[in-house]
Amino acid sequence: MDCSAADFDTGPTGSLKDDRRIRRMISNRESARRSRMRKQRHLEDLRSRVSRLRLENCSLADRIASVSGSCIFIRRENEKLRSEFSSLRHRISQIHRVLFLRQLERLSSPPVSSAVPAAAGSADATFTENEQIPASLMT
Repeated sequence: MDCSAADFDTGPTGSLKDDRRIRRMISNRESARRSRMRKQRHLEDLRSRVSRLRLENCSLADRIASVSGSCIFIRRENEKLRSEFSSLRHRISQIHRVLFLRQLERLSSPPVSSAVPAAAGSADATFTENEQIPASLMT
């Protein structure tokens, strides 16, 4: 075997090199330990965040389902109201047409002396016996 003088460093400088090497090794181990602890804390924080986000996600999914149900109900009600509005607008249009035609008849014909006196407070008190309000318009 070939041994050099550096292999057998027993002098004061060899001890100094060993001390530096040992201190560097201890420092590296401590740094690695701190790094592992930071990594562990970060991992725990991420797990906690995932848990919170999952709970929030479930809560939001429930809220979306509730709002969607309400939206469907409101749309149905809106459809009903639009249909009722259309029906009422049509009835009003018919009533206006009937009233307009009656007014034209009165203006174009001579006064009729055979008007039947109507009962006080009845719905058709202003109409003569020939004028009748259609039943569909009375409801």
